[in-house]
Amino acid sequence: MIRYLIKNNLKLMLRSPVSILLFVVCPIVVSSVLISAFSSMMESYKNPEDFEVGYMADDDERSSEYVKLLGKIGTENGITFSEYSGDIEEAINSHGLGGFVTISKDGYKVYKSEDKKTEGAKLEYMLSAVFNSMISPDQGKVSYVTETPKYAPAINSADYYGIVFAIYFGWCAIVCGAGLFTNEKKNSIIERLQVSNLSVFQIYLARIIPIIIIVTLGTAISAVFMSLVMAVNWGNVLLSALIVMLSVVTATAFEMMIYEITNSMIATIIITFGVVWFMGFVGGTFEPYMFSDYSDTLKQMSPLYHANRSLTELSSMGHSNYVLSTIVYSVAMTAVCSCVSLFAGRIRRAGK
Repeated sequence: MIRYLIKNNLKLMLRSPVSILLFVVCPIVVSSVLISAFSSMMESYKNPEDFEVGYMADDDERSSEYVKLLGKIGTENGITFSEYSGDIEEAINSHGLGGFVTISKDGYKVYKSEDKKTEGAKLEYMLSAVFNSMISPDQGKVSYVTETPKYAPAINSADYYGIVFAIYFGWCAIVCGAGLFTNEKKNSIIERLQVSNLSVFQIYLARIIPIIIIVTLGTAISAVFMSLVMAVNWGNVLLSALIVMLSVVTATAFEMMIYEITNSMIATIIITFGVVWFMGFVGGTFEPYMFSDYSDTLKQMSPLYHANRSLTELSSMGHSNYVLSTIVYSVAMTAVCSCVSLFAGRIRRAGK
């Protein structure tokens, strides 16, 4: 009986192709627009290529040691130090320098170019790290300690927005079931099922499974299209597919809970869109989470943040510490929302 209901509900939803296309077309269209609009912003945070820096140094032993030290460390970090004399601004503009530094026994001063801000920032950071790590400079010998910190590699706009909007629109899963729920109310189907020998759990499965199948299929089609046409990289494909599917299941369970409580499709859509928009707002959908200034506690409360971060890190690094938290969050939220839905369904059934 339950297999018949699932099959019948699938057919009903397939009669409304517009709602299904939401999960195929919308992620592609929105991602395409944002990829084009923000590609330069995302690329501006990439590590700059090797560049040249000019310097002038005082004629003393300490300054000479500084120059030798900076030349060695600069070579290791893709920065070439070349000596120049004369006007500093003219040297920067004439030779396309990434910056300029004047060195004396008392320290240094950095000049940065407006056209090469990233190179200037890298130069300033390197000089600060080097001079701050020097040990016992008054003893006539310059020594230093260098460390290479761990960092997350940059992700381009195509990979980022292609991933996060597939997740975001997957969280609008309840739209796919609008036709199903409308038909149920129009023909009093639920009332008929409630007097049958089907349990509340079986009726719940007969409604939620078709929605999950359709939304997952639509999201998968959009993901494949973006991979082939827009070169979106999903990293570990199998693990990413599992996370996307769990995200759809969680979204459907959450929105089914709202529908079971309100028993109104209009109220469900309004509440769902408000909650999902807010979770996406703080979870990195509309602004890359690595650039946002929201508190980490607020971000961690959004299931979209966990999914977005795990998938984007799988894309850029091949691994993510957020995979486990995403899976645990999804499973726990699905279980809680399903229990609330079943409880609400039993109360409604007992009242009739």
